[in-house]
Amino acid sequence: MFQLIHSLIPDANTAFHILCFIAVWALIGFFLWSLWLAAKDGVATVKRLHQIPCSDCRFFTGSYQLKCPVHPKTALTEDAINCCDYYPNHGKASY
Repeated sequence: MFQLIHSLIPDANTAFHILCFIAVWALIGFFLWSLWLAAKDGVATVKRLHQIPCSDCRFFTGSYQLKCPVHPKTALTEDAINCCDYYPNHGKASY
């Protein structure tokens, strides 16, 4: 048994080099996998945030003090995605 292992790996130094090589590539693979998951999650978040209709709504003021007089707490948040008071602004508002 030991002769078979010794014939495959002649000395401990070579075994150490092989283990280090495998460990380095495993770390690189884990890093790339984590990077892929973060990018995929970021794209999903951006797609969800682009569904917020507030900036195209007639009631949106654009002021940082009062963004929306109808729903001031939920304006420009994910809660505003399905806003029941959304009214599209087609051109200039006539107030």
